[in-house]
Amino acid sequence: MVRSRPTRTLSTGERILQALELIVSAQPDLSVKELAAQLGVSLSTAYHLVHTLAAAGYVVIEPHRSLRAGPALYRLLERLPRPHDRPEAFEPLIDEIGRITGCRAYLAAWHDRDVEVLYVHGRRGVRELPGLGRGFRGAAHALALGKVLLAGRDRREWPDYLDADRFPSRTPFTLTDPARLHHELETVRQHQIAYDREEFALGSCCLAVPLTPVMQGPARLAVGISLPRRRFEAEGELVSALVRQVTRLHAFGT
Repeated sequence: MVRSRPTRTLSTGERILQALELIVSAQPDLSVKELAAQLGVSLSTAYHLVHTLAAAGYVVIEPHRSLRAGPALYRLLERLPRPHDRPEAFEPLIDEIGRITGCRAYLAAWHDRDVEVLYVHGRRGVRELPGLGRGFRGAAHALALGKVLLAGRDRREWPDYLDADRFPSRTPFTLTDPARLHHELETVRQHQIAYDREEFALGSCCLAVPLTPVMQGPARLAVGISLPRRRFEAEGELVSALVRQVTRLHAFGT
Protein backbone atom coordinates (compact mmCIF):
# COMPACT_ATOMS: atom_id res chain seq x y z
CA MET A 1 0.00 0.00 0.00
CA VAL A 2 1.38 3.41 -0.97
CA ARG A 3 1.94 5.70 2.00
CA SER A 4 0.16 9.01 1.94
CA ARG A 5 2.05 12.28 2.25
CA PRO A 6 0.22 14.93 4.30
CA THR A 7 0.44 18.48 3.04
CA ARG A 8 2.48 20.65 5.38
CA THR A 9 2.71 24.38 5.66
CA LEU A 10 6.07 26.02 6.12
CA SER A 11 4.91 28.51 8.76
CA THR A 12 8.15 28.35 10.77
CA GLY A 13 10.26 28.82 7.67
CA GLU A 14 8.10 31.70 6.47
CA ARG A 15 8.37 33.40 9.87
CA ILE A 16 12.15 33.06 9.80
CA LEU A 17 12.21 34.72 6.38
CA GLN A 18 9.85 37.47 7.52
CA ALA A 19 11.91 38.06 10.65
CA LEU A 20 15.14 38.31 8.66
CA GLU A 21 13.59 40.73 6.17
CA LEU A 22 12.25 42.95 8.96
CA ILE A 23 15.60 42.95 10.76
CA VAL A 24 17.54 43.85 7.60
CA SER A 25 15.04 46.58 6.66
CA ALA A 26 14.89 48.20 10.11
CA GLN A 27 18.44 47.66 11.41
CA PRO A 28 19.66 48.74 13.87
CA ASP A 29 16.41 50.14 15.28
CA LEU A 30 14.39 46.96 15.77
CA SER A 31 14.10 45.20 19.13
CA VAL A 32 12.91 41.66 19.72
CA LYS A 33 9.72 43.03 21.28
CA GLU A 34 9.04 45.17 18.20
CA LEU A 35 9.81 42.21 15.97
CA ALA A 36 7.25 40.09 17.85
CA ALA A 37 4.63 42.80 17.39
CA GLN A 38 5.27 43.13 13.66
CA LEU A 39 5.20 39.37 13.14
CA GLY A 40 2.12 38.94 15.31
CA VAL A 41 3.78 36.29 17.49
CA SER A 42 4.54 35.93 21.18
CA LEU A 43 7.74 37.35 22.63
CA SER A 44 9.04 33.84 23.35
CA THR A 45 8.45 32.82 19.72
CA ALA A 46 10.26 35.94 18.51
CA TYR A 47 13.23 35.14 20.75
CA HIS A 48 13.29 31.59 19.37
CA LEU A 49 13.40 32.92 15.78
CA VAL A 50 16.10 35.46 16.63
CA HIS A 51 18.28 32.95 18.48
CA THR A 52 17.93 30.50 15.57
CA LEU A 53 19.16 33.16 13.14
CA ALA A 54 21.87 34.35 15.54
CA ALA A 55 23.21 30.82 16.04
CA ALA A 56 23.73 30.56 12.28
CA GLY A 57 25.39 33.98 12.12
CA TYR A 58 22.62 35.65 10.13
CA VAL A 59 21.62 38.05 12.92
CA VAL A 60 23.57 39.82 15.66
CA ILE A 61 21.90 40.82 18.94
CA GLU A 62 23.45 44.08 20.09
CA PRO A 63 24.10 44.75 23.82
CA HIS A 64 21.12 47.12 23.98
CA ARG A 65 18.94 44.34 22.48
CA SER A 66 18.58 45.83 19.00
CA LEU A 67 19.05 43.54 16.01
CA ARG A 68 21.18 43.79 12.90
CA ALA A 69 22.26 41.58 10.01
CA GLY A 70 25.09 39.21 10.87
CA PRO A 71 28.34 38.35 9.08
CA ALA A 72 27.00 35.12 7.56
CA LEU A 73 24.39 37.11 5.65
CA TYR A 74 26.97 39.45 4.15
CA ARG A 75 29.35 36.60 3.38
CA LEU A 76 26.60 34.81 1.49
CA LEU A 77 25.67 37.97 -0.40
CA GLU A 78 29.27 38.45 -1.51
CA ARG A 79 29.32 34.95 -3.00
CA LEU A 80 26.26 35.47 -5.17
CA PRO A 81 27.01 35.92 -8.87
CA ARG A 82 25.25 38.38 -11.14
CA PRO A 83 22.65 37.16 -13.66
CA HIS A 84 24.83 37.94 -16.67
CA ASP A 85 27.47 35.47 -15.44
CA ARG A 86 27.84 32.05 -17.02
CA PRO A 87 26.40 29.03 -15.15
CA GLU A 88 29.93 28.14 -14.00
CA ALA A 89 29.93 31.33 -11.95
CA PHE A 90 27.20 29.87 -9.74
CA GLU A 91 29.37 26.98 -8.55
CA PRO A 92 30.67 28.85 -5.45
CA LEU A 93 27.05 29.55 -4.52
CA ILE A 94 26.19 25.85 -4.81
CA ASP A 95 29.24 24.99 -2.69
CA GLU A 96 28.09 27.45 -0.02
CA ILE A 97 24.56 26.05 0.02
CA GLY A 98 25.94 22.55 0.40
CA ARG A 99 28.22 23.64 3.21
CA ILE A 100 25.68 25.56 5.27
CA THR A 101 22.92 22.95 4.88
CA GLY A 102 25.15 19.87 5.13
CA CYS A 103 23.35 18.48 2.08
CA ARG A 104 24.34 17.51 -1.43
CA ALA A 105 23.60 20.56 -3.58
CA TYR A 106 22.89 20.76 -7.30
CA LEU A 107 22.83 23.31 -10.10
CA ALA A 108 20.61 22.43 -13.06
CA ALA A 109 19.61 24.14 -16.29
CA TRP A 110 16.93 23.77 -18.92
CA HIS A 111 18.78 22.64 -22.03
CA ASP A 112 17.52 21.08 -25.25
CA ARG A 113 14.00 20.50 -23.87
CA ASP A 114 15.02 18.80 -20.63
CA VAL A 115 16.58 19.32 -17.22
CA GLU A 116 20.35 18.87 -17.13
CA VAL A 117 22.53 18.76 -14.02
CA LEU A 118 25.49 21.11 -14.46
CA TYR A 119 27.23 20.90 -11.10
CA VAL A 120 27.06 18.88 -7.88
CA HIS A 121 28.54 19.74 -4.50
CA GLY A 122 28.84 16.93 -2.00
CA ARG A 123 31.31 15.31 0.31
CA ARG A 124 31.79 11.67 1.13
CA GLY A 125 29.15 10.47 3.56
CA VAL A 126 26.45 12.88 2.35
CA ARG A 127 23.56 11.01 0.77
CA GLU A 128 23.42 11.28 -3.00
CA LEU A 129 20.62 10.54 -5.41
CA PRO A 130 21.45 7.44 -7.49
CA GLY A 131 22.75 8.45 -10.89
CA LEU A 132 22.14 12.17 -10.39
CA GLY A 133 25.59 13.45 -11.27
CA ARG A 134 26.95 16.12 -13.56
CA GLY A 135 25.50 15.65 -17.04
CA PHE A 136 22.38 13.77 -15.90
CA ARG A 137 19.31 14.44 -18.05
CA GLY A 138 15.73 13.26 -17.63
CA ALA A 139 13.03 12.56 -15.00
CA ALA A 140 12.08 16.24 -14.89
CA HIS A 141 8.66 15.39 -13.43
CA ALA A 142 10.23 13.38 -10.59
CA LEU A 143 12.85 15.92 -9.49
CA ALA A 144 12.38 19.17 -7.59
CA LEU A 145 14.95 20.69 -9.96
CA GLY A 146 12.91 19.55 -12.93
CA LYS A 147 9.65 20.91 -11.54
CA VAL A 148 11.20 24.35 -11.10
CA LEU A 149 12.37 24.31 -14.72
CA LEU A 150 9.06 22.93 -16.05
CA ALA A 151 6.94 25.52 -14.21
CA GLY A 152 5.57 28.14 -16.57
CA ARG A 153 7.04 26.43 -19.62
CA ASP A 154 4.83 25.61 -22.61
CA ARG A 155 4.15 21.87 -22.77
CA ARG A 156 5.40 21.85 -26.35
CA GLU A 157 8.85 22.53 -24.87
CA TRP A 158 8.67 19.51 -22.56
CA PRO A 159 10.73 16.35 -23.23
CA ASP A 160 9.21 13.55 -25.30
CA TYR A 161 8.86 11.21 -22.31
CA LEU A 162 6.28 13.64 -20.88
CA ASP A 163 4.22 13.57 -24.08
CA ALA A 164 2.01 10.76 -22.79
CA ASP A 165 -1.16 10.06 -20.83
CA ARG A 166 0.94 8.66 -17.98
CA PHE A 167 4.48 9.67 -17.10
CA PRO A 168 7.29 7.20 -16.32
CA SER A 169 7.32 6.05 -12.69
CA ARG A 170 10.56 5.79 -10.70
CA THR A 171 9.00 5.08 -7.29
CA PRO A 172 5.46 4.60 -5.93
CA PHE A 173 5.44 8.35 -5.16
CA THR A 174 6.32 9.65 -8.65
CA LEU A 175 3.69 11.96 -10.13
CA THR A 176 2.58 10.07 -13.23
CA ASP A 177 -0.75 11.83 -13.80
CA PRO A 178 -0.45 14.95 -16.03
CA ALA A 179 -3.25 16.77 -14.20
CA ARG A 180 -1.54 16.31 -10.82
CA LEU A 181 1.78 17.49 -12.20
CA HIS A 182 0.19 20.59 -13.76
CA HIS A 183 -1.44 21.40 -10.41
CA GLU A 184 1.88 21.05 -8.61
CA LEU A 185 3.69 23.18 -11.18
CA GLU A 186 1.18 25.96 -10.60
CA THR A 187 1.99 25.74 -6.89
CA VAL A 188 5.68 26.01 -7.77
CA ARG A 189 4.94 29.16 -9.76
CA GLN A 190 3.08 30.69 -6.83
CA HIS A 191 5.47 29.75 -4.03
CA GLN A 192 8.81 29.77 -5.91
CA ILE A 193 9.87 26.41 -4.49
CA ALA A 194 9.48 22.78 -5.56
CA TYR A 195 9.65 19.51 -3.66
CA ASP A 196 10.35 15.88 -4.50
CA ARG A 197 9.15 13.59 -1.72
CA GLU A 198 10.74 10.24 -2.57
CA GLU A 199 9.56 10.69 -6.17
CA PHE A 200 12.98 10.13 -7.75
CA ALA A 201 14.50 7.71 -5.21
CA LEU A 202 13.06 6.01 -2.14
CA GLY A 203 14.42 7.35 1.12
CA SER A 204 15.48 10.70 -0.37
CA CYS A 205 13.68 14.02 -0.66
CA CYS A 206 14.67 17.17 -2.52
CA LEU A 207 13.78 20.82 -2.68
CA ALA A 208 14.71 23.33 -5.35
CA VAL A 209 14.28 27.01 -6.14
CA PRO A 210 14.74 29.05 -9.31
CA LEU A 211 17.65 31.46 -9.57
CA THR A 212 15.24 33.92 -11.18
CA PRO A 213 11.57 34.25 -10.13
CA VAL A 214 9.32 31.83 -12.02
CA MET A 215 6.62 34.51 -12.20
CA GLN A 216 8.93 36.44 -14.55
CA GLY A 217 8.90 33.53 -17.00
CA PRO A 218 10.28 29.99 -17.15
CA ALA A 219 13.44 29.56 -15.10
CA ARG A 220 16.69 28.90 -16.92
CA LEU A 221 18.66 27.77 -13.86
CA ALA A 222 17.67 26.07 -10.60
CA VAL A 223 19.47 25.16 -7.41
CA GLY A 224 18.43 22.27 -5.19
CA ILE A 225 19.47 20.03 -2.34
CA SER A 226 18.77 16.40 -1.47
CA LEU A 227 18.45 14.98 2.01
CA PRO A 228 17.23 11.80 3.70
CA ARG A 229 13.47 11.52 4.19
CA ARG A 230 13.72 11.55 7.99
CA ARG A 231 15.79 14.73 8.01
CA PHE A 232 13.40 16.33 5.50
CA GLU A 233 10.46 15.57 7.79
CA ALA A 234 12.30 16.94 10.84
CA GLU A 235 14.14 19.94 9.36
CA GLY A 236 12.47 20.62 6.02
CA GLU A 237 11.06 23.96 7.15
CA LEU A 238 14.44 25.33 8.18
CA VAL A 239 16.45 24.17 5.18
CA SER A 240 13.67 25.34 2.84
CA ALA A 241 13.74 28.78 4.43
CA LEU A 242 17.52 28.94 4.13
CA VAL A 243 17.63 27.96 0.46
CA ARG A 244 14.77 30.34 -0.37
CA GLN A 245 16.59 33.15 1.41
CA VAL A 246 19.64 32.54 -0.79
CA THR A 247 17.59 33.31 -3.89
CA ARG A 248 16.14 36.43 -2.28
CA LEU A 249 19.64 37.61 -1.44
CA HIS A 250 20.66 36.88 -5.01
CA ALA A 251 17.84 39.07 -6.32
CA PHE A 252 18.74 41.76 -3.76
CA GLY A 253 22.39 41.71 -4.76
CA THR A 254 21.84 42.04 -8.52
